[in-house]
Amino acid sequence: MQLGFRGAVGNTANIVYGKLQGDLVIRSTDYVHLYEPRTIDRSSMLLVQSHPLVERVDPFFIMLMRWQNPPRPSGCAQAPPDGSFRTVGMMGMQVDRPVLDVPEILEQLDKLKSPDAILVDRATRSEYGPENCRSFSDADIGHSCELGNRASLIAGHFQLGTGLATNGAVLLSDVGYAYRSGIDTRERASLGLVRLKSGVDPNVAKAELLDWLSKKDPRILQQVQLYTMAEQLTWERTRWLRETPIGMIFTMGVVLSFIIGAAIVYMILANDVANRLPEYATLKAMGYSQFALARIVIMQSWFLAILSYLPAMIVAVALYQVTASLSKIPTVMTWERTFGVLGLALLMCTVSAAMAMLKLWKAEPASLF
Repeated sequence: MQLGFRGAVGNTANIVYGKLQGDLVIRSTDYVHLYEPRTIDRSSMLLVQSHPLVERVDPFFIMLMRWQNPPRPSGCAQAPPDGSFRTVGMMGMQVDRPVLDVPEILEQLDKLKSPDAILVDRATRSEYGPENCRSFSDADIGHSCELGNRASLIAGHFQLGTGLATNGAVLLSDVGYAYRSGIDTRERASLGLVRLKSGVDPNVAKAELLDWLSKKDPRILQQVQLYTMAEQLTWERTRWLRETPIGMIFTMGVVLSFIIGAAIVYMILANDVANRLPEYATLKAMGYSQFALARIVIMQSWFLAILSYLPAMIVAVALYQVTASLSKIPTVMTWERTFGVLGLALLMCTVSAAMAMLKLWKAEPASLF
């Protein structure tokens, strides 16, 4: 379960990046994480676009914005008060140059031509005020709400996912984004998504672009950074896992689970060895070596690992589904985790067996008499 929670942190870190179309990412040197990217000057994007290896550079806009709940139906007993405020992830893009590879969004681009129209992610939690009290749906289309102190109209919905920085997400045009954020989207953007010409290797293109930019205008590299999309995905995941409290908590949970599990298995094995010291002493008197006796304890520890793994696996899969359903955070069992936990369980029990064997070394034939 601890590995599942930790994996969910990494998964949510790249929900949006995983759908962005681009081979390279231009970001600010002050970049914090996806929902706090700062901004870059779009002139740097135009300069990159002029390179022979680049096909186009598209802007993407994203930030955290204030959302005011619409009026809720009287049937929603657990609903927060009407007009209460929450933080929502606000994304924007040019309608004629979409960068999110989500079929549902691409089919609704015409709806975003109005700067007051928004699309709401169905992964947005119920606290944001959907009509059916559970999640946003067709029943919310045409309803008004307030986003960034500006009246907005829910024109549709899509499924992407939010993340740990916010429990809700909306999408609108670059013009609508500018009205609510106060950022001139004609001059600045959150990210620049670079699409390379066919057949160009992103790593080679990155190296050439950095060298070319340093010669063209060295000041640009003091304002922006250039990453391949694969590097950016790794960076974002690592940042959430290693530099945020929630990532460190779950990483610590994995380590503590291993230590506590090893301690419990050690107590079981050590107690069993202590109760059977006469039997072990008899085996030694019959000529069994220390290694042969140690093998018995190790095999016992492996039986514990395998027999406990099976019910734990079933319970964990069930809890993954409950967690994903309640939190709307993708928590899935992977093959790597399936076999990885089995390996860790065997290692943990082997370590415990090695500690328990210290008692076994005390088993002497003379102790029988």
